[in-house]
Amino acid sequence: MLAHMSEAFFSLDGRGLVLECNARAAALLGVEPGRLPGQEPWAVVPALAGRTLHERLVSALETRKPARFLASLPPRVWLEVSVVPVHDELWVLASDITQREEAQALVEQTEKRFQLLGERFQVALDSAEMAVWETNLVTGLVFRSEAHDRLYGYPETLPEWTHEKFLAALHPEDRPEVEAQVGALFSSDVKAYTSTFRTRWQDGTWHWLTSRARVLRDGDGKPLVVRGAILDITALKETELALQEAVRVRDDFLSLASHELKTPLTGLLLQMQLLRRLEAESASTPLESPKVRVRLEGFERSLRRLGLLVDNLLDVSRIRHGKLDFLFSTGDLSALVSEMVTRTADEARLAGVALTAHVEPGLVGRFDKLRLEQLVLNLLSNGLRHGGGHPMEVRLERTSEGARLVVRDEGPGIPEADRERIFARFEQVKGAARAGGLGLGLFIVKQIVEGHHGRVHVEPGLNGRGAAFVAELPL
Repeated sequence: MLAHMSEAFFSLDGRGLVLECNARAAALLGVEPGRLPGQEPWAVVPALAGRTLHERLVSALETRKPARFLASLPPRVWLEVSVVPVHDELWVLASDITQREEAQALVEQTEKRFQLLGERFQVALDSAEMAVWETNLVTGLVFRSEAHDRLYGYPETLPEWTHEKFLAALHPEDRPEVEAQVGALFSSDVKAYTSTFRTRWQDGTWHWLTSRARVLRDGDGKPLVVRGAILDITALKETELALQEAVRVRDDFLSLASHELKTPLTGLLLQMQLLRRLEAESASTPLESPKVRVRLEGFERSLRRLGLLVDNLLDVSRIRHGKLDFLFSTGDLSALVSEMVTRTADEARLAGVALTAHVEPGLVGRFDKLRLEQLVLNLLSNGLRHGGGHPMEVRLERTSEGARLVVRDEGPGIPEADRERIFARFEQVKGAARAGGLGLGLFIVKQIVEGHHGRVHVEPGLNGRGAAFVAELPL
């Protein structure tokens, strides 16, 4: 019977010497069967000394109590050992469970690997603001990863998620397309689809999500499961919209710039042609003659306008790369404003605009002279362009904080909704008839005023007619 047992068996006397053993026991210990009888097992196999099998057998010999335990043999053999005291002997029965232990270890190792992969996958999903989901179309049950509900604006995971809750979160403009995609799952053989939509968060904000899904079907083509991943693309959409707006602004600017820069250049060309005609008619016409002087004044006006346009363009470029440069020095603001009004008087006269000025003398302070000249010229040019040929008034007066410059026209005025927007780059009054300009003058004005730590705004003109641009500057 011992010879035919698949388990290992050996018996020990009270001193721990082997009385009997079968071939299976000798094979597990790696020795010839005849070497074990009359010897201690750990004496014949020194590698057993100090191991679990040695310690537990010595303990059983001393206590004479039955025991059941796991033990290992070198190099990689696992045993399930049962020890039973029988009279003066100790019977030992051992089963080789190496394959079972290795399988269990492999299972545990695999579980740990899957757990680690799951944790890494969840970190990747969270880092990408992404989640995975699966809808069972038969049971209606929805599985989703941890971040899924957060993508819909919920700080904590909801007890359940339904298709109805998903549809309720959609933007009204996006819902018909999404519903059509879902309906197509049952009426066609679509295998995968991508859906992009906006979802409303609890704080009232809208966020863009994109979902890519695959459809699993049965043998008859009936959809069973829809499985997909969802990603927050709000930042990407905002960038896309900003780029589209930038392209629109660029195109509008190029159109405006080509028109506005062409106007003074055309004037210069015309004045040059008239001078050549005067020269052809009379080669002795002096430069001081009234006819020549008028042409030269036209040259000067066109050059000033062209210079102002170029300065504004250069300043916009400087602002994009930082801030405008300012060089402050002590100067007479009253004299500067008066000079700018005088310089613009001829242009106003030719435009049929009555330009008046009320400048309080002696307003001295620290400012950038060239920048304030640019500010006044931009405000005057804006009034001449948009004032519709009506009278204009320039007023400079002292205030408790410094100086207040007002350029008032009697044109169509500026709606209240546009009074902030017109100080932005390339902006003009919406719906108004085109009066020219790049939409940069008021933008530059605001930058200059803020560079002097002042404030600028627009308000209705006298009796609600026209517009009054007010720049408040510290001195």
